[in-house]
Amino acid sequence: MVDYSICMLCYNDAERLKESLDSVLALSDLVSIEVIVVDNLSNDGSMEILHDYQQRGLISCIERRCTRGRGRQIALEASRGKYILAHVDCDDVFSAPGIRDLLLRYHRDYEGMILATKRTAVDERSNITIGPADLLRSLGWRDVNWFEDWDIWNRARALGKYRFLEYPESIPPHKFVKVRVSRRKGLWSRNVMTFGRYRDMYRIGRLVFPKGDAPLGQRLLFNLARADVLLRHSKLDPVPDPSFDSNRT
Repeated sequence: MVDYSICMLCYNDAERLKESLDSVLALSDLVSIEVIVVDNLSNDGSMEILHDYQQRGLISCIERRCTRGRGRQIALEASRGKYILAHVDCDDVFSAPGIRDLLLRYHRDYEGMILATKRTAVDERSNITIGPADLLRSLGWRDVNWFEDWDIWNRARALGKYRFLEYPESIPPHKFVKVRVSRRKGLWSRNVMTFGRYRDMYRIGRLVFPKGDAPLGQRLLFNLARADVLLRHSKLDPVPDPSFDSNRT
């Protein structure tokens, strides 16, 4: 049994995929790992790269059309490690010494918990989540495409099993973080993406407009998203505290 399962998602990340995988695989010189990549049917050459790494026995690759939440669950179900590292995805590049240092901090200060770390002073969605495989399996990633991280952190928090660590800038676990912007352009595409975000927020119980009022157009999109959820009977059990802030323990 390996110690750590690194569960990665990929979708059209060919530009940095080799660099990302190599940076994670460098961790094998320091700790016992396996790397599981769930590819959301990429069409930019990512699959060919993943097949090469798999044929060389470096990773396990699963190809599946899925949401982010479902992809993380698929990787979790395929894992063999005692601990899981999630949100270590194929569009970022990592530092093996930085991740090793993060693991040492985890075992020293947060053993048995689900630990998340991310930068809070910048508009950047990348984070790393570490936790015992058994605990993550008991919670499970839910089938949503947006805020699947917030969802599982919050459910862990309800059990008293969540901790947040301010991003360790002294030995950072990332070398490069892709700024998350929509690949789509144009008003229609932006509205489609916002509709999907609102739908998943309503499904898991996250407040869509926590600061109060919102423009009429955004209210309309939210009401359409809520109607879609109700018509499809796709609402999930809400997380215990919709005001949860990922920057608090």
